[in-house]
Amino acid sequence: MMRGRPFEPGNKFGRGRPTGSPNKKTQQAQKLFEENSPAIMALAINRSREDPQMLRMLASHVVPQRRGLNVNIGCLPMNTLEDLDRASAVTLKKATSGKIGLNEAHTICTMIEGRRRVLETQDLERRLSALENPGVLPNQGSPGS
Repeated sequence: MMRGRPFEPGNKFGRGRPTGSPNKKTQQAQKLFEENSPAIMALAINRSREDPQMLRMLASHVVPQRRGLNVNIGCLPMNTLEDLDRASAVTLKKATSGKIGLNEAHTICTMIEGRRRVLETQDLERRLSALENPGVLPNQGSPGS
């Protein structure tokens, strides 16, 4: 018994929802819940005087934890130390203006720090090579220039 015909190669419609895009039904449910959350919480508080676990459970649904969604902050060149400085400034500006969350900003800054370590290691390797081989000219251009 065959379950159905598989998608043909090159089918553009079978990829599903893009990663990080919100689910429409979840958005509608969240909107409905947000609109009615004061009434729901008032009712829950009145009924949960003898059941505090119910209050905790409802409160976690009214204020859900934010999941890691894809964040688009644009292209951040990271080839020199100046680029890294600009990238961290852009990230800080977006975080303080509320365009990205603090968790996302922290993740981006961690990536910037990792790239800084790579550039620093490359620079130290280039300098060490120049000291060990004084007759060979080192590559011109450091991570800071």
